[in-house]
This record gives sequence, structure tokens and C-alpha cells, in this order.
Amino acid sequence: MRLAAFWDNMPSEMSEPRIDKLEEAIENMFLTILGLDVWRNPAAMIVGRGQDQITASVQVSGAWAGVVSLSMSLDLSTTLAAIMFDCEPSECTDDEVADAMGELANVAGGAFKSSLEGICQLGLPVVTQGRDYVVRFPGAEVQAQTGYECEHECFHATMLVKKG
Repeated sequence: MRLAAFWDNMPSEMSEPRIDKLEEAIENMFLTILGLDVWRNPAAMIVGRGQDQITASVQVSGAWAGVVSLSMSLDLSTTLAAIMFDCEPSECTDDEVADAMGELANVAGGAFKSSLEGICQLGLPVVTQGRDYVVRFPGAEVQAQTGYECEHECFHATMLVKKG
């Protein structure tokens, strides 16, 4: 299916989801799944440029159309994967880190989806890794972003919504 056709078939009439629902989902996920506290930190939006990064995104379709995305340093994502796989960070493979990030995007996106009005479906997670890259979702625009700090590292969550 063409991307334009995907967005064209999504309804746009419903009340706007609030970023606080995504923030709540992320904070609960870190505490319950990882046993870690996170703190909101607006500076996290700019920290990490020039470092190896990883971004996990999941699309939500149905009554609301958009994307939930988590971006963080490769070091933090490896630490989180080690917690999830009960191993040392040095023992985590690239596939395990990507799998853990995809799962975290799924959990955050699923919890956020459950706060939405109407029926919505969650897509498969997409994980991108590299340095100084941009993840784009044509036809969508950033609705909100929140920066966090965890384990002395920064990360951020982004909520994109279908344009129009």
C-alpha cells in the first residue's frame, strides 16, 4: 500500500490526544518493566547529537492516526536491553538491543493507544540506528515531544499526528 493511501484512509475527526497520556505511559513503562525512574528534562531534546542513537517508532491507525517514537543513545538502549534480557550490557547483541527498543515502543504505543477514543490498531515497530540521522514520516507532523533523563542519560519521546 502506498504511504499516501495509508494516510488518506485514516479519519482525522476526533479530539486531540494529550501528550500527558504518552508521558504517563512512558513513565509507567520504565517503572514497571525496567524498574527505573525517569525524570522529565527539556534539555534531553538536544543532548546526544553527534552520538550513536537509536529510534524505535510504532504507528497507530484507526480513529487516530499517528506515530509514537522513542529516541535515545545507543548506550542507554543497551542498558535497557540488558535489563530486559537479564544480562550484562556488554553481552547484548545488536539484534537484542533492536528487539528491546521495538518492544518498548510497542508497550508505550499500546498504552497510549488505550487512552484514545475509538478503535485503533498498532503497527509493527520500526527501529533505526545510526549517527546524525533524521526519521521522517511523510504526511505526519510533530504534535509534541518530551525529554527525559534515566540512568544519567537523556532520551525523548515524540508524538506525530497525521497532517490535515
